[in-house]
Amino acid sequence: MQKFISYFNEFLTLVSVVLPFIYFISFSKQGKAYKIFTMYLFFIAIIQGVMYYLTSQNIPNLYLFQYYFIGQFIFLSLFYWQLLKTWMVLLVLGIILGALGIQYFLSPSSFEAYNSIGVVVTQSVIVVYAMLYYYKMLSRKGSFLIINNGVFLYLIASVLFFSSGNLILKLGLKKETMHLIGIINDFSYFVLIVFILVEWWQNFRPKPIRK
Repeated sequence: MQKFISYFNEFLTLVSVVLPFIYFISFSKQGKAYKIFTMYLFFIAIIQGVMYYLTSQNIPNLYLFQYYFIGQFIFLSLFYWQLLKTWMVLLVLGIILGALGIQYFLSPSSFEAYNSIGVVVTQSVIVVYAMLYYYKMLSRKGSFLIINNGVFLYLIASVLFFSSGNLILKLGLKKETMHLIGIINDFSYFVLIVFILVEWWQNFRPKPIRK
C-alpha cells in the first residue's frame, strides 16, 4: 500500500508539471482568465516539483506550504475576478493579503507551521467565488464550468485536510490515520487534475482545420 501511495504521489507530481505546458499550447489564442489559470498551473508545478525534490532529499519543506496556499489564493482570486467581473474580488484579495502580512509580521514563527486560519479563510473565499460563478451561469452559457467544478470539490476537501493540520500534529495521530487523510487529499487533487484536463480537451484544444 505504501508503495502505491508513493507511486501515486510521483504520478501527481509528474502530471502537475506537464499540465501547464498542455494549457500553454493554446495560451496566445485565449483570454485573460485562461492565461491567469495557466500561470496558476505553472506556479503549482514549480511548488510541486520543489517539494518533491526536498522530500526525496529528506529536507523539511513545510515552509513551502505558506507559498502554496497564498499563491493559490492570489491566482485563483484573479481568475475569478475575470469570470465574475466584480471589483469586490480585488478588494477581498487586498484585505486578506494585508491581514496575512500583519499575522506573519506579528508572529514570524507561524510561517513555519500550518496556518490553519489562513487556509480556511483563503480557500473558503475561493469556494464562495466558485458558488457565485455557478449562480451566474444559471441563466447563461459560460466557459470554465468544468474547472469550476474541480476547484469547488478540491478546495472543499482541501479545507478539511489542511485546516486540521495543526490538530493532527498536536494529537499525534497514528501513521495509518494520517496516511488515510493524506490519501483522501491526494485523490481530491487527482479529481481536480482530471477536471482541468477535460476542460482543456473539450473547450481549448486546437481544433483541426477542415478543408
